[in-house]
Formats: sequence, C-alpha cells, structure tokens
Amino acid sequence: MTNASQNAAAADSLESSPVAVVKLYDTIMLHINRAGAAASAGDYQAQFTEVMNATRIIDGLNRCLDMDQGGRTAQSLRDMYEAVSRALLRSVGKTSGAEACERLVGAVAETRDAWATIAGVPLLKPELQ
Repeated sequence: MTNASQNAAAADSLESSPVAVVKLYDTIMLHINRAGAAASAGDYQAQFTEVMNATRIIDGLNRCLDMDQGGRTAQSLRDMYEAVSRALLRSVGKTSGAEACERLVGAVAETRDAWATIAGVPLLKPELQ
C-alpha cells in the first residue's frame, strides 16, 4: 500500500480526532507543494502522481463527512474539498500548475489552521502556507 493509500485509508477510518485531521491536511499540503515543484520543473508525470496522492486523501476526508449531522459546516467542507480536487486535476500538465498549487496550499492551510485551533496544536508559520 502506498503512503497516499495509507493516508486515504486513515481518513476513511478516521474517528473524531482533530489532531489526525490536521496531520492529513499537512500531508495534503506536502503533496500539493511537491506537485507545484514538479510542474515548475516540467516533470508532469511527477506532478500528476503528487496531485493524485493529494486528491486521494481529500477524497477520504470528503467521504468521512456526516452530511446529516454536519449541516452547513459539512457542506462547506465538501465544497472546499471538491473545489481543491478539481483545481488540482486541472493544473496537471500546465505551465501555470505551479502557481495553481501555490494558491491551493494557501486555501488548504487556512482550513488546516482552523482544525489546528480545534485540536490545540500549533498553527502554521506564515512562510509554510
């Protein structure tokens, strides 16, 4: 099982651990940053691999949402997950892929820090966003 598959499986089996959610967001951001670096280098196969790793984890988080109990918060998270996944997939193979990845890391970082506040773990430093 690949690391991304393990992370997706972890998201699928996730109970209500905000710390685990923060760690998954950190891993998503790592893959998005790697995808951006690969796009900058013109290595679109590596970019695709990293995008797929990120989207697998995002999909796992999306599937964990309880839409009945989560209300507007769950719907907002679902909308964000789907938008990030779509934007990542659209960035593959494009010269603008690195810039797209940079913007997406910022968006994911905001939600990650919201979870970090809930979990009582440190927020990201501005230069890591």
